[in-house]
Amino acid sequence: MSFPYRSLFLFEADTATIFEIKRLDIQSKNPAHLYFWLHFDNASGQLSQLDFEDMSTEDGEHQREFSQGQLRFNTTDGTFAPTDGSLPLTLRTITPPTLPAELETALFAFFA
Repeated sequence: MSFPYRSLFLFEADTATIFEIKRLDIQSKNPAHLYFWLHFDNASGQLSQLDFEDMSTEDGEHQREFSQGQLRFNTTDGTFAPTDGSLPLTLRTITPPTLPAELETALFAFFA
């Protein structure tokens, strides 16, 4: 199943990719129905949703809080610090945030 979406943010590390999409096929005033932050494990090919809690921006640095960890980023790089105590991921900001074919396939399978 494919659906229209817009990729809003894309961050890559050696072991994982974190990205946000907006679904364009859903009509809702509830942001939780439209916006999705996802984590792709490069080794396993497993895609999981990050549970959004809060966001802020200060001096060009963005912060997103998830139950799984904290993401801090700017226009060039970022860090994802998991809440489970595992090592933080050092991320590269990918601009434009176009999903590679492997990620898009995983995305469509995730929502199927």
